[in-house]
Amino acid sequence: MSYSDVIDLLMEQHDEIRRLCAGVERSRGPERAQRFAELVRLVHLHERGARTVVHPATRNGTGSAVGVARMLEGEAIERSVTTLHDLGTGHLDFENGFAALYRAILDHATREELDEFPILRVQVPVQRLHMMAGELHDVQVMDAA
Repeated sequence: MSYSDVIDLLMEQHDEIRRLCAGVERSRGPERAQRFAELVRLVHLHERGARTVVHPATRNGTGSAVGVARMLEGEAIERSVTTLHDLGTGHLDFENGFAALYRAILDHATREELDEFPILRVQVPVQRLHMMAGELHDVQVMDAA
């Protein structure tokens, strides 16, 4: 799949993460476990790529505080995902933990879209945003291997 720039790629990932969250929320049993495993994988890849490629670009310009805040949110989300993964989808506490995680993921994605992405659009040249899409893809492929 070809993306015009890194922001388009991230938006596509946000849509997929939202879809997976909704799928986990409405499923049960083995289906829930499978959907949650997919979510764990994508959240990890998304946050690894954002931490490596996107947030540094935001922090290098006028969006330093925004880049740091989004990075810290992403790290907290990854910790929550790991905790729930270790707990297991069948555990009694999974439901409440997942509800909190789902809200955190939605809030984080919205803040990236409303706060961080506009900064990138203004301060990063278009050609660099295109190159960053390739860098993000490479980081995520290497991390998935």
